[in-house]
Amino acid sequence: MTHSKLYKTAQNIITLGHTDLGALNDALDLTRSIRLEQSAEVDGKVVLDWQNLQDSLELTKLIRTECAGWIREHGDRNAVELYRKSLLFDAPHDLDCFCRYIEWNRDPKKRFYEPRRKQLKPIVDALQDLEDGKLELLTISTPPGIGKTTVALFDVMWVSGRNPHLSTLIGSHSASILRGMYGELLRIGQKDGEYLYNDVFPESPIVETSSKDLQIDLGSSKRFSTIQMTSPGASNAGKSRASNYLYCDDLIEGLETAMSPERLDKLWQQYTVDLRQRKIGVCKELHIATRWSVRDVIGRLQAEYEE
Repeated sequence: MTHSKLYKTAQNIITLGHTDLGALNDALDLTRSIRLEQSAEVDGKVVLDWQNLQDSLELTKLIRTECAGWIREHGDRNAVELYRKSLLFDAPHDLDCFCRYIEWNRDPKKRFYEPRRKQLKPIVDALQDLEDGKLELLTISTPPGIGKTTVALFDVMWVSGRNPHLSTLIGSHSASILRGMYGELLRIGQKDGEYLYNDVFPESPIVETSSKDLQIDLGSSKRFSTIQMTSPGASNAGKSRASNYLYCDDLIEGLETAMSPERLDKLWQQYTVDLRQRKIGVCKELHIATRWSVRDVIGRLQAEYEE
C-alpha cells in the first residue's frame, strides 16, 4: 500500500473512533507503520523520513483529540491509556508531547507544564522550530516568573536525549543559578524518579555526573559531557564545547549591570570571545532572559542578525 493510501486509511479509521475505541488503537498501530516507512539505520540509529514523521505526528494528534472526547464523555480508562501511549509515541520527536508525558505520573497539583501549557506553547513551538532546523538562533524575552527557564530545562533534556553524543553548553551569570539548574536536570533524568524521561529515552540515561564541574553525561561517558554549565568569564579553555546547543540564560546579573554601558560592553565581549567561541560544527543557539536593556546580548544579537 502506498504512503498516501496508508495515510488516508489511518484517517478513515480515526473517524470511526467516535463510536469505536478499538479503531483508535488500530489507527495508532497503522501510524507506527507510516512513521517507519522508508526509515534507514545510520550508525546504529534509526533515521526517519521527514515527511512520514510529520504525517504520523498529525495522525496521533487526531487520535488524542478523539481519546479526549471518550475521556470527557465516558471517563474511559482505556482511552486514558491510549492517550498516554500516543504521547509516549510522539515524545522523542515532539517537545510538547515530551513536556506533557514526562510529568504524567506527577501529582496534578505539582505539574509544571500542563497547567501552563496554553501560555507556554508558543515558547515550546519556537524551541521545536529550533530543533527542527527552521531556526539557527532563537531569543526569548519574557517577564520574570512565567517558567521560561523550567521549560528550557525540559528542552535541554529532550534535545540531549535525542543526541546524547553531542554537547550542550549552558551559560548564566550566577553559579548558584547554574547549580539549581543542574539539580533540576538531575531530577528530570533520575531513574525511577517522579519524571518519566527514561521511558522516552531508555538508551540515553544519565551515566555520569559531576557536581563540582556541573556536568552530566547521557548514554556514555565522553570528554565533552552531554550537558555542561559555565558562567561568562569562567575558565573554559579545553573543558567546554557546544556541538548541540549553546544556551544562555539571563546573562545579566541585575539592574546595576543593565544600567552600566561599560559592564554591558564587557559582558558582550565575554560572550563573543568566550561562550560563542565554544561552538563547534552545526551548533544551534538559544538565549532566554528577562531583558533590562536594549544593549544586552539579545539586543545586540538581534541588531547583528536583523537581516
